[in-house]
Amino acid sequence: MNTISIEDAISPVVMKAVQDDITSIATDAIINSANSAMVLGGTISVASRINELTGGRLQSILDDNEVYPKPVPLGKVCVTGSDELPCNFVFHLATHGNMQEMVDAANKLGDKEELADRLQRVIINTINKGVKNILRESEERRLTRMTIPLIGSGSLNLPKFLAIEALVGSVTGQLLGNPPQYLREINIVTIEAPIFGFLKVYLENLEIDVSSSHSPDLELGEGHPSLVSSKLESGGLIIEEETDKSESIVFEAIGEISSLKSELKAITLEKEKLEKQNHEYSASIINLLEHNRELKKEILSADRKDIPPEEVWLRSDLPLPLAYAQDILSSEEDPNRRYLLSTAAIGIVHKYFFSLVCAEYKAAGCFNQEVNKLVNDRFRQNSVTEGSWHWIGILIAKAFNDQNINGKVIADFVGLWLKEDRSWSRFSEVLKALINLRNEIHEVVIPDNARALKWLTKFTPLWEEMCKLSVSLLKYELVFIDSIQNFLPGGRYLYTVKHLRGGYFAPQSGTLNLSEQYNPGELFLWDPLNEGMLALSPFMVYEYSQVTNSRETYCLDHITQTRFHFRAFRYAQFHHEDRGRAGPFFSQ
Repeated sequence: MNTISIEDAISPVVMKAVQDDITSIATDAIINSANSAMVLGGTISVASRINELTGGRLQSILDDNEVYPKPVPLGKVCVTGSDELPCNFVFHLATHGNMQEMVDAANKLGDKEELADRLQRVIINTINKGVKNILRESEERRLTRMTIPLIGSGSLNLPKFLAIEALVGSVTGQLLGNPPQYLREINIVTIEAPIFGFLKVYLENLEIDVSSSHSPDLELGEGHPSLVSSKLESGGLIIEEETDKSESIVFEAIGEISSLKSELKAITLEKEKLEKQNHEYSASIINLLEHNRELKKEILSADRKDIPPEEVWLRSDLPLPLAYAQDILSSEEDPNRRYLLSTAAIGIVHKYFFSLVCAEYKAAGCFNQEVNKLVNDRFRQNSVTEGSWHWIGILIAKAFNDQNINGKVIADFVGLWLKEDRSWSRFSEVLKALINLRNEIHEVVIPDNARALKWLTKFTPLWEEMCKLSVSLLKYELVFIDSIQNFLPGGRYLYTVKHLRGGYFAPQSGTLNLSEQYNPGELFLWDPLNEGMLALSPFMVYEYSQVTNSRETYCLDHITQTRFHFRAFRYAQFHHEDRGRAGPFFSQ
């Protein structure tokens, strides 16, 4: 994978994080997330703040139906002057309509997904379309500075981390595809200090994959000498027929041969000496590598030994999907938003945990024909729900239990799901209770405060108990293998990898020294203490996302014919792969 920093990728444009009130920033244009009716309302919003500061004068301009016909299509920009604001223009981006308009837009995307997922896709698609129109309007007016808020993170209820990625991904994609002539600075603004801190680090560490599936054509420059000459002129051997020098030539040749033999003997001795040294060095390297691995294990074990169970989910090396689930809950203090975001968190943990169960079953050889058929049939239906994931996981755990088989990497995973009498463990019961609680939420809009608080009083203790019971599954990491960097002494391999962990979504590059050969381009569950590697494909994959312009972690959603459909863990973004003649999901 060939990556460069976002700063280098979009140069000469600079994208910066700013902590401020967007209405107080001196810039060429600010973006206002507006409704399709172009009503600058809301209780606490940029739109209401603009309306207040301009004394309703911008609202009067937007009310002109001849200039701005209503409803304004989602993603379209209405441009006004700034009145008394310190900018030159206000770009009013239509990001949402009334509930019926939003549902109509969602229904155009199909009906196989839940309405909440389709609505999220509508918002993300609108951000992408809106950014395109914003940049076009900016270029038409030859603007150099643009200031944008976190579109969708307010009343539209996008998780703030997702809003950042959707916005940055859309901006980056547009700039890479259509480099601007005039724009030089884009400020992404938030008033919240924690979100500003994340945004700043995110922009500083984000890399863009610029690798191409097509190799560039190689051409020799004008006047460049050919790699292979058709004639041996300057380097050719010219022999003159001079009979009177033939004897001299023979003696010279004999002398040269003798000299070459002496040199060859010396080289052979030196080669043997170097081979002996190399053998000694190789043995030393193997010992050092082994010592280094043991030290890393001791450090890791010591770091994790004294962590209380309730704090394990706060570790910086938490697998990315789980870190995201925890982050969206901890980042929202408002009970109404936490109420809605908790549904996403419940879905993430179920898909992640039970994907691991499926991966262990595949690693064990899919040994039960009855289970194979049942699971295969279930994946070939519509999208797999949290309840279906739970059913699949328990089914597989019972199959392992009946055969007295352990997992390849998660050796004791059966005991995590089942008691000795094959009944559900407390962990299974808690996860099922979270599913049932999630099914109580049917609306896609924010409920009243009292109702949200009542629901959260049931959710919070279950979530905390789930965190404590899942500690044994958190000692493993998600690792994506980029390439084999080198072959090491002792038959080991040095891999270039991406560690998918922690609350910051830019993956951390590194290397792994392993004894087995694994396929680059695949996602694995890695046991850092025992060096175990569990292939997660096709249950979890790490593929490119057009939303973020980077790779994203996806979970298997369903199968149609030979096509595998995946859904991003963190938002309603989809990916599919054609598996050709791979046949049924599980081998027969």
